[in-house]
Amino acid sequence: MKAPNLTVCPPRYATKATPGRRTLGPQLAQMAKAGFGIELQPWQRLVADIGLELTDDGLPCYRQLVVTLPRQQGKSLLVLAFEVHRALAWGRPQRIAYSAQDGRAARNKVLVDHAPMLMAKSSPIRATVSRVLAGVGNEAIVFKNGSRISILNSSEASGQGLVLDAGVIDEAWNDVDSRREDAILPAMLTRADGQILIISTAGTERSAYLRRKVDSGRAAAANGETTGTAFFEWSSTEDADPDDPATWRSCMPALAPGGTITEASVRHMKSTMSEASWRRHGLNLWTASDDRVIPIAIWNDACSPSVT
Repeated sequence: MKAPNLTVCPPRYATKATPGRRTLGPQLAQMAKAGFGIELQPWQRLVADIGLELTDDGLPCYRQLVVTLPRQQGKSLLVLAFEVHRALAWGRPQRIAYSAQDGRAARNKVLVDHAPMLMAKSSPIRATVSRVLAGVGNEAIVFKNGSRISILNSSEASGQGLVLDAGVIDEAWNDVDSRREDAILPAMLTRADGQILIISTAGTERSAYLRRKVDSGRAAAANGETTGTAFFEWSSTEDADPDDPATWRSCMPALAPGGTITEASVRHMKSTMSEASWRRHGLNLWTASDDRVIPIAIWNDACSPSVT
């Protein structure tokens, strides 16, 4: 498969591909196309191609993948492709844990969004699925090869006694601490090929966990690190005009030609949101809160660099 074309909407920060490394990214993209009938967008391909680079002994170069971008860009499909590729293409039964901001959201994502895509009559993936479990506390997609995608509750204790091969922390902006990661990482300790995918839109001053991941991820990308953490961020610059469609196109990869959203739908979304909400959800910029008494543009204009 051809390398993804990111000339239209390149990431603002990103880990670079390492020449000569083997990657399972094209395999993941082919599985998504065959299984769901969906061609991955260039940004999704970039994350998969770099995030699934392998060392010479076949282990993932990056144990942690951190992805942050605006709403409705296709992150759910990337999460599903990551999970299914793990379940079917890693040579042994895999234990994959999916977590969202709360148990209800996680249940809806796995059972209402993901399971129907896998069980669609047109999907070849359907033949690989043994059953879908919907019992409260036992929700899972079980594959015939023994792999399993389960829901992990949003508490540190939820991972006790588990052994995991991969974990997903979705909507990480909601976390004030690292309890979800603290549940997943010890459960992956014995897995040399374990990976955790952290994916989210930007947060507020309460999003301490994601803020730490973004800061360390930006630093890793800037330093050219090629192991440990792979980081990808699509966001506008802080001083960009939030009303300008060129600003939208600079940070919304799904708005590119052939993408999944339109300028008209983005314009409508903006018209219904407060400025702070638009900056966070639409431009993937960090805000003090979703509801500001003083609009941020006025606040910034009034700020003086001479005040200490």
